[in-house]
Amino acid sequence: MSKSNWVKKISVIAMCAASVFAVSSANAASTDPVDMLYNFQATGQYYGYDSLTGKTTYAISAVGTAPNIKGNGIIRTSKHDGDDDDYKVVLTDAKITFDKFDFANPSPVVNFSCAGCKLSFPDGSTLSSDPNVPLEGRALFLYGPVAPNPDTPNLFTIRMAGCSGLHETAGVGKLANKVGTICFNGVFNFDTNNLAGITGSSNCTIVTHTPVQQ
Repeated sequence: MSKSNWVKKISVIAMCAASVFAVSSANAASTDPVDMLYNFQATGQYYGYDSLTGKTTYAISAVGTAPNIKGNGIIRTSKHDGDDDDYKVVLTDAKITFDKFDFANPSPVVNFSCAGCKLSFPDGSTLSSDPNVPLEGRALFLYGPVAPNPDTPNLFTIRMAGCSGLHETAGVGKLANKVGTICFNGVFNFDTNNLAGITGSSNCTIVTHTPVQQ
């Protein structure tokens, strides 16, 4: 294919994409895309162990709070003025499964997945993990533990990160029928006195938009 024909083909594709976007944008809410940031504080309990794969699963629940952000970009999680419930989202039904690893001598990077994630918002919107784009992450043992808290010397705190697809399933609220992603950047706290329990915290970004109508 000559360079001129290649350029023409790319131009046609770009024009088609622009047309589709224009149609979808016309049907979308004026708030598209919706960008959100929440600080999640999670707790979990041992849920099961697969003897064939060596994978361990924890059942997780969490509450996310929209933080205040100072002028220098530092995130803080002090309460907002007014109706604080408007700034909260609740995570339920999540199951985090870690690949097999020896806690005494873990792999540098331990993969984990999360299934059944459901985020409930005060206005009725419900974001659920998309089975076609499952949440996958990594626990980064190679970075070593985060500086220990002298008040909780039993906690072994490890960096983690991951992303997932989401879709809104309730059809109500400002996120009604939207699709998008959640990405997190935080820590897992392993309790060396009780490995049946786990806690975690993360600043999660959630970005959604109205999908193109087929």
